[in-house]
Amino acid sequence: MKKRRLMSLLGRIALCTFGAVAILVVAGIVFFFATLYRAGAAQEGDLALVGATVLVGEGLEPHRNGTVLIREGAIVQVGDAEDVDVPPEATVLDVSGYTLMPGLIDLHVHLGSPALEADQRPGAMMFPRLVADWMRFFPGRRRALLEHGVTTVRSLGDETEWVLEFRQSIRDGELEGPNIFAAGPIFTTPGGHPVATFGVEPDSGVVRLPSTAEAARAAVRELAGGDRGVDLIKVVQERGRPEYPLEPIRLEVLRAIVSEAHRHGLPVIAHWGTLEDLEDVLDAGVDGLEHLEARGVLGGWPPQILDELVGRDMPISPTLTVMAVVIPPEILRQLQRRVGEYRAAGGRVTVGSDAGMPGVPFGAGVHRELELLVGSGLTTRDALKGATSEAAKVLRSDRIGAIANGRAADLVAVAGDPLRDITAVRSVVMVFRDGRLVVDRRRR
Repeated sequence: MKKRRLMSLLGRIALCTFGAVAILVVAGIVFFFATLYRAGAAQEGDLALVGATVLVGEGLEPHRNGTVLIREGAIVQVGDAEDVDVPPEATVLDVSGYTLMPGLIDLHVHLGSPALEADQRPGAMMFPRLVADWMRFFPGRRRALLEHGVTTVRSLGDETEWVLEFRQSIRDGELEGPNIFAAGPIFTTPGGHPVATFGVEPDSGVVRLPSTAEAARAAVRELAGGDRGVDLIKVVQERGRPEYPLEPIRLEVLRAIVSEAHRHGLPVIAHWGTLEDLEDVLDAGVDGLEHLEARGVLGGWPPQILDELVGRDMPISPTLTVMAVVIPPEILRQLQRRVGEYRAAGGRVTVGSDAGMPGVPFGAGVHRELELLVGSGLTTRDALKGATSEAAKVLRSDRIGAIANGRAADLVAVAGDPLRDITAVRSVVMVFRDGRLVVDRRRR
């Protein structure tokens, strides 16, 4: 009898345990799908945004009481109210009192990074949440970017297969979020950044480490192939500091990377640190530069280097936001002077935040970068162009970056005038993504 009661008790315990586990599994599955942040239905028919001050075209020319007509997710007409023919069946949305500008573009993000606070260290409890977020393609980050008016990002160093699947899920309308342009892996060396600095595994999908020109060309060909190919190539040419030297890419390998990428129509952008690094990437023929660090031109631009950069119309994303996290304010001010000098000489300055790095939030990092650029001497218009029309040119896209006929209806309505006060970009009221209203903070 006692044995029978014991077996019955153990059976009930096992059944309860199984039930609890089943409930947890079901709850986990429900949570996973309920928090994916799926895209809404595609915008259909005609939508007219009326009454706003519209920053029109690549030059961001303000049109008071402007009208933007959207059809099937694209802008079909824009101009003064009396010049736009709004069909009688169109949905009309009054955006009077706001400034309507193109969606912002962040040219430097790491979508899969832990995204710690400036003084935060990763702990064991962080990893389960990080894995869950990774599997759901970080819904919180996608939401944060859109809520700050960022409708396009450029991934500059994420696990290759993951970020390409992420990009495709956005393009297919499965997930809500910004457009993604992806570099895929970073080309570097076994003793270079981020392998020697952040401990990235050499055989991971985050880096490529070709040691010969032939291997470099083969790696680029693999990444460039088919519909699943990358949008650009990123190289790291980084010698580090005297007390902490890093291994740069050998020049013949660097040249092979760039020439093979160009053969496939892919631009190449370079992370660089010292003037010697800069000379290498210019020799190799890269198409854009990331970062402006104290080891480079803190004391001033060498005239011949400045002339060459301006002559080649070289875009630079200074990423002052991430620099501000790690350097003293007086050094940051010197770097800002170098940025101002570059723009004054005719150089192209674009906006990249390096979001995903410690202390740089997704979305808000772009606002901070715009403010730092204006503090460097750029006009508000030039800074905004660096996050809209100039950024779109860097991406080689004629679909985004401007409020103009034929462009995607990626739009941001802000309270205030960002051409007068750049901090107005922080006052995001509405965000449209391919014509869908994805953020709405209007008072009801």
